[in-house]
Amino acid sequence: MLGVMQIKVSTLVGKELDFPGVKMLELFDTIELLKEFNTPDDEPLYLLKTSLKNRKIFDAFTKNEGLEIIERFEVNDSTAIFSAKMTGPIVQIISMFENAWAISPTILDSEHLILTIEGSTTGLSNSRNKLIALLGDSFQISVNNNFQGQWDTAPGLPRRRKEVLEKAIMMGYYNAPRKCRQRDIADSIGLKQGTVAEHLQIAESLIINAWFHQSGNTGK
Repeated sequence: MLGVMQIKVSTLVGKELDFPGVKMLELFDTIELLKEFNTPDDEPLYLLKTSLKNRKIFDAFTKNEGLEIIERFEVNDSTAIFSAKMTGPIVQIISMFENAWAISPTILDSEHLILTIEGSTTGLSNSRNKLIALLGDSFQISVNNNFQGQWDTAPGLPRRRKEVLEKAIMMGYYNAPRKCRQRDIADSIGLKQGTVAEHLQIAESLIINAWFHQSGNTGK
């Protein structure tokens, strides 16, 4: 059974540890992780929604030590949605978990980093231990072991496509670094690698676009 763990870390802790991610707050009032996905070369990209401090400064921005913008999807005077590469301890926190992964809401603002992690019981326990090793006991944490996943917020997927995506998640395909290959997923469920690749590509596209349009239309 999947569980969900939510961690709240004061940004004062981030400043004390010189987190590059905290420096992004010089550009944004809030930074929300909508989705993590991988490029063909297995380098993680992040779909982000941000509240802008200054539209002109954002328009001229390309990258700093913690953030590199790859593609802008929607920008107005107050908010921006874009894909980016991120570096530094905050991303290391997001990507260091095995059998666990960051989900929404994961938000950084001037007061807190709120990190929501979904995963197996073992994955969440290991994640908690790693956070304690990194941050000591300077954060608040809550765990709900009865969480059943967030498929209700995702677009409808055909049964077979959802099965392939769930298998990929559970086998660690979306971990960083990846724990399996598409061929491993294919072998485990009796499909061709090309079929698995097609299912994952379409599912990822549907989910990313759904989150993007939902976020843009709700004005959150």
